[in-house]
Amino acid sequence: MTTPLTLIATLVAKAGFEAELEQTLQGLQGPSRGEADCIQYDFHRDAEQARTFHMIEQWRDEAALTDHEATPHFQAALPFIERAAEKLTITKMYRIS
Repeated sequence: MTTPLTLIATLVAKAGFEAELEQTLQGLQGPSRGEADCIQYDFHRDAEQARTFHMIEQWRDEAALTDHEATPHFQAALPFIERAAEKLTITKMYRIS
């Protein structure tokens, strides 16, 4: 059995683009959760940095994440994310225990 892949995407909105980025990211949640290999897909606003958002995702494996990144809903969101985010950091990890 493969260990699921956990991903944390941290995005910082450009000043004035907070609402657009929040709406775009929130719009990804429903369709992403509906993907067969999605285990978890949660959206958060940082408690201390109002322009910072975190996506906490868990996928069956790396291939499932690759499939997710090719979906029409993810591809449609990319131009909005690129316009509204000044910084994007992605951390991928596998649970040890």
